[in-house]
This record gives sequence, C-alpha cells and structure tokens, in this order.
Amino acid sequence: MEKFIDNLIDFLPTLGIALVILIVGILVTVLIVHIAKKAMKRSNIDPSLASFFIRLIRIVCYVMIGIAVLTQLGVSTTGLIAFFSAGLAAVALALKDNIADIASGIVILFTRPFVTGDFIAFGNYKGYVEKIDMIHTKLRTYDLTEVIVPNSKITTAEVNNYSSSPEIRVELTVPISYAADIDQVKDVMYRAARSVDKTLTDEKYDPQIRLERYCDSALEFRVRCWCNFEDYWQVYYALTETIKKELDENGIPIPFNQLDVHIIDNK
Repeated sequence: MEKFIDNLIDFLPTLGIALVILIVGILVTVLIVHIAKKAMKRSNIDPSLASFFIRLIRIVCYVMIGIAVLTQLGVSTTGLIAFFSAGLAAVALALKDNIADIASGIVILFTRPFVTGDFIAFGNYKGYVEKIDMIHTKLRTYDLTEVIVPNSKITTAEVNNYSSSPEIRVELTVPISYAADIDQVKDVMYRAARSVDKTLTDEKYDPQIRLERYCDSALEFRVRCWCNFEDYWQVYYALTETIKKELDENGIPIPFNQLDVHIIDNK
C-alpha cells in the first residue's frame, strides 16, 4: 500500500500536467472553432461547406489533444495509431458502396454548382437545398417534403440552378381563336402582363407576346415576362388570371378542341 501511495504521489505531477493539457487543449479548440466560424461567416462561405470544415477542425484538434495527453501519461501511441488505422480501414470497407457519393459530395462542396438555399431541379427532383452532406444532399420541395438524394446522382445529372440569377422568366401559353385579330390579342396580353403586380417593368424585361404556332383548333400565343425569383409563382398565377379576364372583357374567346364534320351527299 505504501509503495502504491508513493507511486501515486510520484504520478500526480504527470497526471496534473496531462489534465492541464486536456483542459487547455479543449479551450484552445473551442477558441479555434469560434474564430473559424466568424471567419467563414465573414467570407460568406456556404453553410454546408462551413459545417464540413468545422467538423474537420474539431476532429484534428481532438486527435492532437488525445495524442498529447497519452504521450504525457507515458502511454505508447504506436499501438493506438495502429488501432485507429485498423478502425479507419474497417470504416472504409463498410463505406465502399458510398465512395462515389463521398467523392461527389467533396466535388459539390468545393466546386459549388449550387449552395444551401438554392432552388434546383434535376431528373425528377425539384426543391430548395437544405443541406449538403458528404454522402447525400437534402432538398425541401414546395409541398414541404424532405427529399434525400445521393450525391453521385446529382453530379451525373444535368442540374438547373434557378437561384443562380435573381430574375426569372415567367412563360405562359395561351390558345386563341383563329377568328381573333392578332394585333388586338397581342395588345391585350401585353397590357395584362404589364398590369400584374411584381413583374419587372424595365426596358430590358419588357413583356413579350409572340404568335408561336398554328394548332388544330387555335392560334397559340406565348407570353413572356420577368420577375424576381421569389415572386415566380405569385406572378405566374396572377398572370394566368389577368389574361383570362382581359380576354373576356375584350370579347376574345379561348377555343376548345372541336371537330368540324362535313357530310357530302352523293345522291
């Protein structure tokens, strides 16, 4: 017992230093993480990429603290490093089917074809980017459904990023009777598009009304106007209603599909 107590007393300074290293290391890690967060916030870095860097900084700091504490306590780190290496190999083996997703996640985070908060569409998926992880990306659709997509599906698809520009074009196809006057139709639709709230009215974004094609039962007009991205659906539905009301007020009918049958009497 006396020998144990003597050894414990001799070991106390080493234990105290190891404890100080642990506490100071944790405090320094907290400080480094805090500084890194502020720096990334000032640089307007994507939140998903910032979260990745913060996690990486924490892991590196904690590993260094652990090695320093164990070294101070006289524990050989050679076996510990071998243990962690074996553990990493096991994890890599377990994630072998996700290597493509991980690689794609790194590509997305660093090339930034889209960032958190963007509205994107690819394949059958369409929604706001909520988070970009190493393996998958989370989207939030208009009906508030959370969609989790593997990153490899994104990097191999054609992605439309609607948030890359603050303005977006609103298009509407309107069928009009062949009997209608084309100039009158274009004038009515132009005034309707200009009257819709939140459409852009600068010369660059002046509404466009074009006769696009001849259909079986109608002339097909294409209406184009522009608005800010966040106002797209409000402008789209308002434009649809306004054009119908203006056409009705001016006596311009929207035809329905019909078939004219001519009976020939050969008698």
